[in-house]
Amino acid sequence: MPYPKETYELIVENDIRAVRGRIDHLIAEWHELEEEEKENLSEFERKVVEWNWDQLGKEGRKWLRNEVPSFLAEKWGDNEFLLVYGSPYDPINGFVKPNQPSSYYESILSPFRKYEMVVVGGYERFVAETMHGKVACPGACGVYANQPSFAVIDTRSLDVSFEEFDFETGDVERSIRERLPEDCIEKIIDILHHGP
Repeated sequence: MPYPKETYELIVENDIRAVRGRIDHLIAEWHELEEEEKENLSEFERKVVEWNWDQLGKEGRKWLRNEVPSFLAEKWGDNEFLLVYGSPYDPINGFVKPNQPSSYYESILSPFRKYEMVVVGGYERFVAETMHGKVACPGACGVYANQPSFAVIDTRSLDVSFEEFDFETGDVERSIRERLPEDCIEKIIDILHHGP
């Protein structure tokens, strides 16, 4: 946000594989959701989803609904990876916490022993090693990131490094003010500058 259509176009034009996040899932399924499910969201979340749904347009929504899975299982070389937004147990709404005892990560990986690494989404980057494999979170690149980062994973050695980067928050704030619904602007700008 505030670039849903541009993000969609960038991903498609560069043949990037992606997994759905929580908001992506809501956007993809918005008009099929029961009213009760929509009512469980805050008014702010509903407005954000509706605005993104509109901005993506028919083709973008079709792509999100049909081409972006909630998880990817990939094999690169001899190693197998599971990539999810949330947790392997709940790819859309789940969350894997950083800075937990190794037993926490063991319990996550234990049923997924075929994977050498499970890559999850989250706001804080981390790598946790277990006897079953690794759990890695690349951090966040968007408005929810205190320090935007991504992970570089060596698919042979399973080494993980993190790269930090900056983006011009002033430019993003101007775009938010120009493009987003007025009643969402201040909350999103607060998230941009201070995190969730």
